Amino acid sequence: MNQSLLITARRPASHPLEIDKPTLLTLIAAALLLTETFSGALRYYSALAGVSWLLYLPKMACLAALGLELLGYRGQPLFWLVLLALVTSAWLALLNGAELANIGFALFIYIPLLFGVICGRYLEGKLALLIRVIGFCLLASFVGIALDMLISVPWKGYSYMLGDVELSGNRSWAMDDIDRIGGFARMSTSLSVMIAVYSLVLAAFIRSRLLRVLLYGVSLAGIVLTTNKSSVAAYVVTLLMLTFAAYRFASATAFFLAVLGGAALPIASLLLRVDPIAAVSNSLLASFADRLVNSWPNFIDNVTSQASIWWGAGFGAVGSSGTAFPIPGLELLAIADNTALYLWGMLGLSGVALYLLALPLLLRLHERGPRVRSGLLGAVFCICLVAWATDVLEVPIASLFLGLAIAHVLTPLDRPAASLMTPRITDPRHLA
Repeated sequence: MNQSLLITARRPASHPLEIDKPTLLTLIAAALLLTETFSGALRYYSALAGVSWLLYLPKMACLAALGLELLGYRGQPLFWLVLLALVTSAWLALLNGAELANIGFALFIYIPLLFGVICGRYLEGKLALLIRVIGFCLLASFVGIALDMLISVPWKGYSYMLGDVELSGNRSWAMDDIDRIGGFARMSTSLSVMIAVYSLVLAAFIRSRLLRVLLYGVSLAGIVLTTNKSSVAAYVVTLLMLTFAAYRFASATAFFLAVLGGAALPIASLLLRVDPIAAVSNSLLASFADRLVNSWPNFIDNVTSQASIWWGAGFGAVGSSGTAFPIPGLELLAIADNTALYLWGMLGLSGVALYLLALPLLLRLHERGPRVRSGLLGAVFCICLVAWATDVLEVPIASLFLGLAIAHVLTPLDRPAASLMTPRITDPRHLA
């Protein structure tokens, strides 16, 4: 017998506790999803137990994974250009009166987005696990809504101190004497966005049209119960878009309007003459009128008078980082209520250019490909619509899935991990 036939290839024995990189990164993402889904309740009970620091572990794990991955990351030139722009913008924020705490807090906010962009290609190799976690989080969101409606949950209205700053652990608030349901989450806005994103991604992996329709209906009801009108409108429009997703021109038109509409609204607030009384009325559009009359014009005026219309106020000077660590003269930049305006106030014209990249992102996601692409298409489109009236980049779940979508379009389709785990589709109408 030929001796070569007796030679067998030996594989190195794996340790029982050994874990591969895609699994590890997916578990980190799962921990982040679970922490954000139960953020309000977890904040309350962990504070009672004196272990509030545990809630920061998922983001710290994301940060550690980012650091290790960046050592060998070969991103496209645009990625490094954006990274250089952020560093330069952070230096500008320091010149405008910000402190290192502002920059550090802002970086902490954007960890999910950066994690999705850098590590998202590995997560697609473990989609089965990720989808199960998403399904569990969606179910938990519905349970949280039921509990919030039926009983007085102890974590509602809870606040805590971060140094000398009081932060909300779970917001308790009402609209027109109607309680805004937050479930297990910190606030109703986060809950509504999570339900929308979870259901749109999950629907891509459900083959039965009847089950998809049922999922959409239950999810829409859950979003309505949060009383977040912008999320309700965004979710309904997203479902309408999915019904004609097979038609490229109609879809491209919808993408164009979704992205450009968000950038046009703040400009319209300077040109339109809206009755100020509409902003304090009890109508359904009162909050939108308040943005047109007060929020957006005041934000624009603060940027033009205190910062720069070309370069913005700098990285860390806008958003929650400005709320946690106020910057003299820039206090009104804490909330923009519009993502395009938010990016402009922080990064200037480069922020607007960054926002407009959502259009080619949607067009790439619309191309035929694996099922995960269809799920990300619906999620990103809905996020773009929510961004009209929300600083959506500060919603961790929204920024995570936005990062996953960016990683997906930047990674070739012939990667082995994805080809084994994501069956390809031929008709985007399967989501309708």
